[in-house]
Amino acid sequence: MINVEILGKFYDNHSLSIINRQLVSHLNNSKKINLFITPLDEINPEYRVDVKTLEKIKSLAEKDDTDKEIDVQIRHSYPPVWNWPTSPKTKVIFIQPWEFPKVPFEWQYRFENFADMLCVPSDYEKQVFLTGGMNPDQIVTIPNGYDDNVFNLDPVDPYPGIDPERYNFVFVGNGQWRKGVDILLNAWKEVIKRFDKATLIIKDNPSVYGVNNLLNEILKMEYKTQCGEIIYIDDQLTNLEMASIYKNSKFVVHPYRAEGFGMHVQEAVACGCFPFLPIQGPHTEFIPNEIGARFETNQINVDITNPELFALKPGDSTSLMSTHTFMNEPITQHVGQMIQGVYHHHEKTELLDAVKNVTLENTWKNVCKKYEEVILNVGECIQPKRFS
Repeated sequence: MINVEILGKFYDNHSLSIINRQLVSHLNNSKKINLFITPLDEINPEYRVDVKTLEKIKSLAEKDDTDKEIDVQIRHSYPPVWNWPTSPKTKVIFIQPWEFPKVPFEWQYRFENFADMLCVPSDYEKQVFLTGGMNPDQIVTIPNGYDDNVFNLDPVDPYPGIDPERYNFVFVGNGQWRKGVDILLNAWKEVIKRFDKATLIIKDNPSVYGVNNLLNEILKMEYKTQCGEIIYIDDQLTNLEMASIYKNSKFVVHPYRAEGFGMHVQEAVACGCFPFLPIQGPHTEFIPNEIGARFETNQINVDITNPELFALKPGDSTSLMSTHTFMNEPITQHVGQMIQGVYHHHEKTELLDAVKNVTLENTWKNVCKKYEEVILNVGECIQPKRFS
């Protein structure tokens, strides 16, 4: 049995914390791992994390076994934690999501010379690191999972304010440029009008990603354009509440410019939502191409250091030297045409029913088995690679 420590946040609703909680839940049951955790945050009731989950996390955080040396430390946080482990024998695994076509320059050499293994959620993201110069022997793809006990086709009551009789389109994200909510809103106001029986549900998370002006922009747009109904939600919701929104909607829309995986798309599709997605991107690795609709995109040139992109911290440089990169931006007109087309032909139920027959493989049980395998392989190394 090897001693494993997870270092990161556990208590909010950010995807990093969700993944860490799932790792705790599954790895703690392993017969080959003795699990410890070091939280970088504190319990906050605002985030409404399940009480039993909190109790389990707290018990592992308070685990006092000082005579045990940590064999493998897993670090999953943003920004990454670079300080050296207490013991020179401790191997370090980083889990690091990234969304943009270039990685910060310091990451390439730091991960290669510091990490015994880097785990990323998609082959798309893996290729970004490889293009930046990462050693291919030190990086592995492990997808993000979904909780199939919650995100499934079992019927539930609708979330308050959601009318399941309407044709509900769901966007989950925030106001950041990479998420493409501006593309979606510009398309919506042109093709869906107030008299249509369609609603756009915007689930924002400002407590995690920062306060924005999205609600004001939506209210002004509704007043000026007489567009279809938009419901804006910025409350902290549990997984069960998110599943309720998905299960009482028909569509999930994610016209992103940059993404490393797209956990909510996987969860929504598991609940039977018909996905609207760009023609390319990491979602192609877990959502079959024959399921849903795909937006056409234009390749645009952007300065990745532009603070409006919210890609890099001030002072960061990027791999491949230049500050510019190419990104694929969904075409607003095509986004609108596809939303309008599906809405006005919603009697073609075979399009929607096909989603309900898809099998998604990335349950957390399956995903955590892959993590366990990587952890055990790294733990078997006689000496950390960075000291060789």
